[in-house]
Amino acid sequence: MTSPNPKVLLFSTQKQSFIEDDVRLLEEFSDVKWICAHGLFTAVRIKWSMLFSDVGIAWFASVYSAILVFTARFLRKTSIIIVGGADLITDSHLGYGLLLSPWKRPFIRYALRRATHVLPTSEYLRRAALEVGEYEGDNLSTVPPGLDSNFWQPGGQKENIVLTVAKCTTKDRIQIKGVDLLLQVAEKMSETSFQLIGVEENFLSKNSFFVPKNVVVSPSMSQQKLLSYYQRSAVYCQLSRVESFGIATAEAMLCGCIPVVTDVGGLSETIGDIGHTVPPENVGAASEAIHKALKEANSSSGEKCRNRAAEKFTVEQRKESFKAMVFS
Repeated sequence: MTSPNPKVLLFSTQKQSFIEDDVRLLEEFSDVKWICAHGLFTAVRIKWSMLFSDVGIAWFASVYSAILVFTARFLRKTSIIIVGGADLITDSHLGYGLLLSPWKRPFIRYALRRATHVLPTSEYLRRAALEVGEYEGDNLSTVPPGLDSNFWQPGGQKENIVLTVAKCTTKDRIQIKGVDLLLQVAEKMSETSFQLIGVEENFLSKNSFFVPKNVVVSPSMSQQKLLSYYQRSAVYCQLSRVESFGIATAEAMLCGCIPVVTDVGGLSETIGDIGHTVPPENVGAASEAIHKALKEANSSSGEKCRNRAAEKFTVEQRKESFKAMVFS
């Protein structure tokens, strides 16, 4: 590619902080047009925008990303698919995954097979991509999220608070993120303070979830405000039933939190040999692990957590990966 500032189309159907982070990263070396849309005319917008773009990037494998890949191939341009979880992982009991709609599977398989590059955020997702795509996966490159360790950093003495961040607006989402399990753990650990961010308390009560008195529930908030909660909390707990990577877990580790996570998806891969991994659905094991993690707070364990996350999930690594593919 000869242009010093390649034109990049980035497509997504939703606005999320991790997608915004990628937009800012790409803007450092390219001219980015971000289309965040869905609906009848979205396919036309994608095709039209690809005419004036050098590279097309889609967050999540989907029908829309298949259209982007098809158009890019027709125009002999580069296409990149970033897979994130719901596009590849299916749990019918929890109502989770795009592949629960059988007609979408051929489009997702096509996007995986025909994209120039496919970027899973974890080895767990890489294996899922191979299974869904039913191919050799020569275009697969595992690229973890890039987290700003200068922003996500410790901030003083830790308090005996167990934090969970899980954006939940549906009952299925509560179960996917294991919020119901967390509430059960909190009930058992009545002397410990729990902080749950990303859920409306009224929503929990309306759906018959009991919220113990030692749990403070807060809605989703800005990254700046969320930082202070990471910095105060000694333990970060993620009891998800489905989780492809665990960005909030990695952010918490950068802030010196000791992670306690279920052994599902990519969570154990995210924390490595740091923190505690517990079997899914096991409230007793989770309670025991949290007790142990609280005892490790304000020790060298928090520093080890930060060091692992700072080494594994760097912005520079993700930037260089993107740059190599955009200029290929």
